[in-house]
Amino acid sequence: MRFKVLNLTLSFFLLLSPNAKADCFKTVGEKFHIEPLLLRAIADKESNLYNHAINNGNKNHTEDVCMMGINSSHFQELKRFGITRQRLLKEPCVCVAAGAWVLNGFFRKYGRSWNIVGMYNTGNNPRIAEIRIRYANSVHFIYERLEKEEGVWKDPFSY
Repeated sequence: MRFKVLNLTLSFFLLLSPNAKADCFKTVGEKFHIEPLLLRAIADKESNLYNHAINNGNKNHTEDVCMMGINSSHFQELKRFGITRQRLLKEPCVCVAAGAWVLNGFFRKYGRSWNIVGMYNTGNNPRIAEIRIRYANSVHFIYERLEKEEGVWKDPFSY
């Protein structure tokens, strides 16, 4: 089953092009069954929606790239799908898809909640739970702001 899911994910990544005209958050959200506003809120938190963002300031000497803040610890596995650091920085839809792939992995393993959204940033290390909670609260705040801006109120975990 895992192989089948990876194949479907790979196919999706390969279909995305730098010139994709569809709203990336909506398209990717539908593919991964993640509320598009939640993906936008994470991108807003990570980079203020700036796809060329690079953060080299991680204590563990990794880097985060593109608007979704994809950590370099994921690069090796993403490479199997033809996703490189360069593509993440140049192709916003690929960046959003990679972020959804990371988040979806946490959702599948741990369930859907704001705490798990925090794991997108910190992983599941219990020693940094406080940082995870702060991150999740910040994304939650952004999510609520986006709901108000769009005049919609959605449960981010029922998509």
